This record gives sequence, C-alpha cells and structure tokens, in this order.
Amino acid sequence: MPLVEQSGDQGIIKALNHYSAISEVWWGPNPDLKDYMKGYARRGTLIGQLQQFLEDCPLILLPVSSEQAFDQDADIASIESMRHVVSAQWPMTSIPTLGFPAISVPTSVAEGLPVGVQILGRKFREDTLFEAAEIIEAHNDIVTPIDPNWNS
Repeated sequence: MPLVEQSGDQGIIKALNHYSAISEVWWGPNPDLKDYMKGYARRGTLIGQLQQFLEDCPLILLPVSSEQAFDQDADIASIESMRHVVSAQWPMTSIPTLGFPAISVPTSVAEGLPVGVQILGRKFREDTLFEAAEIIEAHNDIVTPIDPNWNS
C-alpha cells in the first residue's frame, strides 16, 4: 500500500482500500498460511471439477458479468459499491483464477453500455475459443471497438 499511495492516483488508492475491506470478509483480517493452503486446495478441487465437465461440454457460454455494464468508477464510489461490482464480475474473475482460457465477445450495445458474452474452453484449446468467437461476431452487427465516449 505505501507504494500505491506514493505512485497511484486517488482512484487506485480508493479502489485498493475498498478491495482490502471486502476481501477481509472472505479471508479475515490477517490471513495466514493455513488460510492460503485451504484456498489453494479449494481451487484445485474446482479445477478438477471444471476439467471433468469440459470433457463433455468443451465450450461453455457465459455472461461477461452477472449484471449490465457498470458506470465508470462504480467500483470506487463506496465499499458497498465495490462489493456489488466485484460480486457481479464473478464470471470474468473466476475463470482466470482457475487458469482456464476464455474470450469475451461484444454482441450489442444496450442503453449506451456494451453487452457481450464470454466463452470458456478447455486448457490449451484456445483455437476453439477463437473459432466460436468468430462465429458469434459474424452473427452480430456490432462495430468494435466500442466508442470510448459511450458514457459521456
């Protein structure tokens, strides 16, 4: 945190403080090696279960987020807002935590906010993700990249 406070702007400092506050609920105020080992073991169990599932279903279509895109800086508005954003982002954050490849594909814009899907695939089979993403993109009439001023 001292390096962030020295080099970061107010937004990143606020984000890190909020994230620390909500992660304390998950890990406790002072996680130790036992907590880490328990979490790492749980991760291993989830990896095994997902690998097994992907044997029968090699691609899984997921939302990018469990909610519509958030307004700029929603994550730093308050600790509760950060908790809400992080909770809604589980599809986007859990996949890389487990080490699986995924790709996000824009599909439309709703009320000025980008909408898309995420495709999760087997490890070392990124080629299937690119093929599926290409098919989805071909069936949507969205121009990418999305206008960066969409929220202005």
